[in-house]
Amino acid sequence: MGREEVEAYLCGLVAADGHVERHYVTLAQKDRRFVDIIVSLLREIDVKISSVFYDRGAGVWKIKIRDPHFKTLLINNGVPEGAKSDRLKPPGFTGSLALMYIAGFIDGDGWVEQVARGNRRYLRIGLKTKSRELRDWIFEVLMGEGIEANKADKKDGYEIHIDSVKAWEIAQLLKNPSHRERLAQIRDDRLGHLRP
Repeated sequence: MGREEVEAYLCGLVAADGHVERHYVTLAQKDRRFVDIIVSLLREIDVKISSVFYDRGAGVWKIKIRDPHFKTLLINNGVPEGAKSDRLKPPGFTGSLALMYIAGFIDGDGWVEQVARGNRRYLRIGLKTKSRELRDWIFEVLMGEGIEANKADKKDGYEIHIDSVKAWEIAQLLKNPSHRERLAQIRDDRLGHLRP
């Protein structure tokens, strides 16, 4: 991945599962393997990491980042300071960079699942956000890139489900090891013996 792709991915990840504070950006994840991948990506684009530690009270690994340029990148791409879940705005990314943002968002706050309908089995990738504006932007990006998706309004947020065979295009962008492991187990009858 080039610098712009890494930046777009990390913006999506922080939008989904991070927090922008006055002096710090914090990311939290349960899986240490994923934390190591995130740290590697941050270092790849020269982001200053203050600390990586296990927060026993929260039961998660945390990455504390003190880098004004990274914070500005996040704010310029729709991630506000403070409580953000319903205030997220669409980022300025388009095309393949928008897809990288979406992959980061899914890795932070989405899911990969096996769907079984009768004798058919296939991949579904989903995400949920409290920002309707962001959900609608993600939907438009996916549809504009030829990736058919569905949206649903739920009591506790706004969802997108990617059920088409093109879900595999997004799947190839995911970095979260738990998602990668789940993808390796998915049976998708639409692919026959072929796997992406």
